[in-house]
Amino acid sequence: MAKFTLFLVHGIGIHRDPSWADETIEMLAQAWDSTIDLDSTVYDHIDIVPITYDEVFEDYLDDFADLGKAVLSDTLALSSNERGALSKTLSDSKITDKHFLWSYLVDVVLYKMDIVKAQVNALVAKQLYQRISQGSTSDEYGIIAHSLGTRVINDTLQTIQSGTANESNFYQQGYRIKFLMQISDVTDLFSLPLNSDKHPPKDVYPHGTFDYLRTVTNRFDPIARMIPTKLNHWPDGRASDFYMGRSVYQDIMLEHVHETNVHGLTHYMLHPEITDEIFDLCGFGRLLKEPNVRRKAFPVVGPQVQPSLRTALRELIHDAKALADNSWQTYVNLVIRFGDLSTEHGHDQAPQTHHNGSGASA
Repeated sequence: MAKFTLFLVHGIGIHRDPSWADETIEMLAQAWDSTIDLDSTVYDHIDIVPITYDEVFEDYLDDFADLGKAVLSDTLALSSNERGALSKTLSDSKITDKHFLWSYLVDVVLYKMDIVKAQVNALVAKQLYQRISQGSTSDEYGIIAHSLGTRVINDTLQTIQSGTANESNFYQQGYRIKFLMQISDVTDLFSLPLNSDKHPPKDVYPHGTFDYLRTVTNRFDPIARMIPTKLNHWPDGRASDFYMGRSVYQDIMLEHVHETNVHGLTHYMLHPEITDEIFDLCGFGRLLKEPNVRRKAFPVVGPQVQPSLRTALRELIHDAKALADNSWQTYVNLVIRFGDLSTEHGHDQAPQTHHNGSGASA
C-alpha cells in the first residue's frame, strides 16, 4: 500500500530550504509514537514533504536598496495620510530590517504584489506537481498550511484548478487532494484595507479542489483572530455538507498558551487535537489511543510560560479593534504589541525573526 503524502506549507519568516519543517516533522513523529496503536513509525506510513516559497521574497528583498521605500511606496494602495501615519508608526517603534515585525510586514505586503504572488503560486504549484506526478491517481494527498501559507495555498490551488497553471495541473491528470488544513488561517487578512482584496479566493471548495477543509485557530493567537475565516469563497450550504460520512468543513478552536509565540506552527502542533485530526484525515483515526482523554488532559497554560501571558493576549485581542480602523495600521499596531508582550513575559527574542537573521520562525 502506498504511503499517504502530506505536504507542509510554511508561513511568514525564514524558510530557505526544506529543513524549515524539521521540528514540525519531529513533533508529528513523536505524536504518532504516543498516540497511534502501531509498532511502526510515522515515516513508514506518511511521506511528509515540505514546500518552500521564501526564495521569491528573498529575491525581491535583495533587489531593493531602500526596502522601506519600495515596500511602502510601491505595493500598498494607501492615501498619503495613511502612508504617513504608517511610516511614523514604524519609525517611532524603530521597526527596521533588524526588527521581528519587518518579516511580518514585508512577507505579507510583498505577496500583495501581483508579480510576486504569481511567482509564489507558480513555485508552489511546481513543487506539488513534481511530487504528486510521481505517484498514482489512486494515491492520497493532504496539505497543511500555516499563516501566510494559508492564503498562498488557496491561491495556488485555485490557479491549478482553474487551468491557469497548465504545466502543473495535476487535476487534469486525475489526481486529487484529500484534505487541506489551514492553521492560523489568514486568508482574509488580504482584505486590508477593508474590502480591498484584488484577488479574493473563489471556487476553492470540495469537491473541486479538495475533499475536506479544516481551519484551525488558537483563541489566544492575535494574528489569526484579527480577521477570522469567513469562507466567503464557498457556495452557500457547502460548509455543512458531509462526504463519505465525515464533515466536509470543520473549524477547530484551540485554547492553549505553551509558548510566547502562540502564532507559531509548532505551538499549534503541541495540541493533541490537531495531530489527532491530521492522523485521522490521513486514514489512521481508528488507531488513535484515547483521543478524548488526552485532549481533556492537555493543560491550557504550559509550564514554560507565565500565566499572566494568557490574560495579556486575551486583552490584546479584545483591544485590537480599538488600535485603529480596519487597515494595515491595525495590523502593524497589533503585531508591535504582540512583540512587546513576548518580551515582557519572559521571552528573550520576539516571536518572529527577520529575513537577514536566524532563529525560529512562525
